[in-house]
Amino acid sequence: MNIFDALLQGGHNPVLLLIVQVGLILALSRALGMLASRLRQPQVVGEMLAGIMLGPSLLGWIFPHASAVIFPPATVPYLNVLSQIGVIFFLFLVGLELDPKLIRNRGHAAVVISHVSILAPFLLGSMLALYLYTRLFNHAPHMQFRSVALFMGASMSITAFPVLARILTERNLHKTKVGAVTITCAAVDDVTAWCLLAFVIGIARAEGMRSGLITAGLALVYVIVMYFIVRPFLRRLQLVYERQQGLSQTMVGIMLLMVLVSAYITEVIGIHALFGAFLLGAMMPKGSRFVRTITEKLEDFTVVFLLPIFFAYTGLKTRIGILDNGEMWFYCSLIIFVACLGKFGGSTLAARACGIGWRESGAIGILMNTRGLMELVILNVGRELGVITDAVFAMMVIMALVTTALTTPILQLVYPQKRMEEEQIVDTGGGYSVLIPVSFPASGPPLVQLANAITGSDNQDRHIFALYLKRPVDRDAYRFGIDQEEAPEKIEALQPLLSEAKAHKIPVTPVAFTSRDVASDIARTARLRNVDLILMGFHNPVYTSSILGGTVHRVMTGSDNDVAIYVDRGVAAPRNILIPYLGSKHDRLAMELAGRMARNAQVSVTVLHVVQPGRAEGESAINAKAATDRVFNDPTQPMPVTMRTMKGDSPVDVVVEQAKEFDLVIIGVAEEWGLESQLLGFRAERIAQDVACSLLIVRKHGRFRAARGVPTEKPAEQQRVGVDV
Repeated sequence: MNIFDALLQGGHNPVLLLIVQVGLILALSRALGMLASRLRQPQVVGEMLAGIMLGPSLLGWIFPHASAVIFPPATVPYLNVLSQIGVIFFLFLVGLELDPKLIRNRGHAAVVISHVSILAPFLLGSMLALYLYTRLFNHAPHMQFRSVALFMGASMSITAFPVLARILTERNLHKTKVGAVTITCAAVDDVTAWCLLAFVIGIARAEGMRSGLITAGLALVYVIVMYFIVRPFLRRLQLVYERQQGLSQTMVGIMLLMVLVSAYITEVIGIHALFGAFLLGAMMPKGSRFVRTITEKLEDFTVVFLLPIFFAYTGLKTRIGILDNGEMWFYCSLIIFVACLGKFGGSTLAARACGIGWRESGAIGILMNTRGLMELVILNVGRELGVITDAVFAMMVIMALVTTALTTPILQLVYPQKRMEEEQIVDTGGGYSVLIPVSFPASGPPLVQLANAITGSDNQDRHIFALYLKRPVDRDAYRFGIDQEEAPEKIEALQPLLSEAKAHKIPVTPVAFTSRDVASDIARTARLRNVDLILMGFHNPVYTSSILGGTVHRVMTGSDNDVAIYVDRGVAAPRNILIPYLGSKHDRLAMELAGRMARNAQVSVTVLHVVQPGRAEGESAINAKAATDRVFNDPTQPMPVTMRTMKGDSPVDVVVEQAKEFDLVIIGVAEEWGLESQLLGFRAERIAQDVACSLLIVRKHGRFRAARGVPTEKPAEQQRVGVDV
């Protein structure tokens, strides 16, 4: 008895076998989905691959006995039932999140592109069916050319709206002109393609003209009933939800029952159960917490559990091995070429005709060519209707996988991140600007107070940006999430900072978007906003002991801007500042920031120069004093600057002892202070642990700017720097 027989001993029990099948499907789909995400591919690409790998194309080819034991033909119908239920509820979620505003508020360009992006692939797909009909469809005598041509056209016209929206969000394209046009066109395409599919299904199932007219009439009546009767009822359910301030299990049961009833009715009418689920979702009231809650209730189970079963079922029916000669692969390549020509070519030329540049038009065409899961849904419908053969099914599955996988890398070539950033650069003028990334709500108020002291409350040209980066959750892989993003002003994590800013009349511009790579996006935002300083709060890293490790390290070393890390000890408004000085550019940045605070917030500053015993202190002290003079040379500065030169075997011990007299220590990154920026630093910084007051750790990038508007030289008689040895 081999391992597979031992594993499935007692496999005559269908429940036991189904548990093993589903467990294997979930494990592989999760693993490949995460791998695809790490490779900057949509998660659905990995899950589609997982389904194909479990079918005869890989598992059945390499391990035929294992495949026969794990997926015997008698159990496949069970997986089919689960997958169909999953797709029904997924289509309900698609309709649920389809915002009619995307369709109503269309500009001229979106109207033209959306029409061409449907018409061009539909015509090309139908023409391709004319060429392939006698070559690939002649083994199915019941396949009518009319149904085959209409289905090929409809299947070529689909755009995977959820996957496309996820790509736009991850690349922060959804707020650009390219993103706005593309997402509008994709929304129109999605609705149009499903209406086309319903029409094709009706034609394929109809037995004569009379039957077809009856199906069309019943479908129209059902849509009218849904709009004028079911839609108002759904709004009443929303009112009940708002009064109850929650979604009861009874309401969840009602919604599930309505999905199933709607799917059942459209199946009986003759336009497939999927259309009924989609239509009910589209009728739901949009932009409400009611819809959000229903979505959250359904999507985890649907996306994580049921959809991978659908991918596996599709994979079990996909036999790539049937493409066993050059001629078959030629037909497959032809299908991929025509699919790309229709979507990419049609959308690109339409966008260019509307006056959009070639590069942007190409980006729109590439995005519109994304097909993903939606293509697989249509293909399974076509296979169920008997309008495509197994060979065509396998070719179209490959086409869906290829067009989805190619989207991200080709988009990067045609519309690279660097070019997108150049278009988004913001000119902040001549004032000093600070970017405050906020992760935890409690860190916001002290950071904005510190930024206010650095930029100066009397400076009208200053700019303070509060940045919140939302990490994408797994469920976003199948959600649109474009118009549903919260306004930055309403994000909970930014509320304490914005309230503090409003109370003290500090001008703050909130910025928020979804980020898969927080450190890179912080650095990118700072570069685009042309800020002088990134001011971050301290938090314990997950994988390190160092406060300058993890994300902080990546921001410090990967940013083109100056960076400061604030370790807050609860001092609301520091009145006296200590600057340990060794002579590096980071120490000069510490002086610069302290000088700004001294001028803006009237704080006293002490520069501490530590000399180890045995070293000549004369030249070192002169250099320290000269550096201090260059920064603190403003005659309008209300508080004098004091300089201390002290000897000590341990510079850290000297700083820790002297810091007891101060509210804030501003210190540059240096090995002598025990402060080194390391990605995986497992040694906690003693100076950060033992200094009792607040700490601002700074790292200088680029050339040293001795504070904007502050002269770098000054006559000796105007200097107000004292020396305390």
